[in-house]
Amino acid sequence: MTKMKPMFAAGLLLSLTVAACAPKPLAEKKPAPDYQMKVAQFSPPNAKQICYDQSSLTTYYVRMLQQELAVGTLSCQNADGSRKYEKQYGDLLNKFSGDLSTNAGELKAVVAKRKINMDVLVTEFANREAQRRNDDPEFCSRLDRAFAWALSPGVTSLTQVPPPHDLGPEMNTFPCPK
Repeated sequence: MTKMKPMFAAGLLLSLTVAACAPKPLAEKKPAPDYQMKVAQFSPPNAKQICYDQSSLTTYYVRMLQQELAVGTLSCQNADGSRKYEKQYGDLLNKFSGDLSTNAGELKAVVAKRKINMDVLVTEFANREAQRRNDDPEFCSRLDRAFAWALSPGVTSLTQVPPPHDLGPEMNTFPCPK
């Protein structure tokens, strides 16, 4: 049996130590609706007067989702400056064109009932989501998971896709108490 030279042994030990401390690649997550940033859930004292029924709330959240994905598509970039999710956003628009068309009509009815300006509402969704780019360190990865879920074969409606950020409570949008 030959003796290892001290330098060789130290080098081998160092390389084994470095290999043991190297970050492990993250396991690939299957697409799932588990990406939404959690917000504090509360119901204001006047919830019954300002609440949204389930149908109106669903309509509201589908449009919120669409605006958030649009803002994220414009915000998240590859190293070369190109838009990271442009293809996914185009694929989403193609897959859910019927949902988006239906939602536009439904949203007009919701905002008319509430006496809300639709352009102001949609702009507010976009502006608030753009701010999240600065506040959420997982902004682009959250968007990536939202696209993966939305474009997965099991998702057949945008109502199955939660927006990456729930802007409802901060915009005084609450479900009606049961």
